Amino acid sequence: MKKNILFFGALVGALLLVSCSGGNKKQAASSVTSEELDNASKVIDYYHTSLIVLRHVANAKDINAVLGYMEQTGEVPEVSPIAPPEVSARDTAELMDPGDYFNIEVRQNLKQSYRGLFSARTQFYDNFNKFLSYKQAKETAKIGKLLDENYRLSVEMSEYKQVIFDILSPLTEQAEKELLADEPLKDQIMAMRKMSGTVQSIMNLYSRKHALDGMRIDMKMAELKKELEAAKKLPAVTGYDEEQENYYSFLTSVESFMKDMQKARDKGSYSDEDYNAMSEAYEYGLSVI
Repeated sequence: MKKNILFFGALVGALLLVSCSGGNKKQAASSVTSEELDNASKVIDYYHTSLIVLRHVANAKDINAVLGYMEQTGEVPEVSPIAPPEVSARDTAELMDPGDYFNIEVRQNLKQSYRGLFSARTQFYDNFNKFLSYKQAKETAKIGKLLDENYRLSVEMSEYKQVIFDILSPLTEQAEKELLADEPLKDQIMAMRKMSGTVQSIMNLYSRKHALDGMRIDMKMAELKKELEAAKKLPAVTGYDEEQENYYSFLTSVESFMKDMQKARDKGSYSDEDYNAMSEAYEYGLSVI
């Protein structure tokens, strides 16, 4: 698979740096209040922390590696018990107690989703460590039950991640509109962010090792196609030639991702090889603001 990296963070970071500094280009006065800008920044910060934590604590590659080990029969190399990936106390506190820059309903939904995610993750790794003990004791019946339970928990974790993405995506988009209100490259930056989020959702759905949700993947792929078509129609911004080239490179990478994902999807089942290849080839879902 050709290495087409979606350097979303780097690309948009470069766009923002030039756009926000303005150079000699005249900027319009912002119509957004300082309080609105402050709240928008906090929303983006929460989103950024969420992406980092979700990628670390509920990493699909790690989860599927555990499931893959549990699926093996016969003699397999022994492994030591493992603990769930750690999350900094600061990040956990922030995610579990979002501020009033979100409304009450959103705060409650985020708390509930993160509480469920962390609980499922803890149970998943506890089950794996029990599995190792049962395997050593050759208690076959108990081993099978734990594998089924971890299949369920892996989907549960993936679903919590998707719920969090779905809650935060429109709020992040609105926050960006406020933060980038006067930026010449606003439309390009927001288009890249939106596509990057959709790519992340597709990868999350595809990662379900034993329960490929083909219908939802197809829906998200159709969504990504529409986003890409709209992004291609955005007019070039005069005076930002290098940034425009970066933008067009990003669009090319999205097209490549869609082709690779469609090939994987057409196989009708999950493949570690395809997932790992796409994970390595595409850096997706990074927050940059």
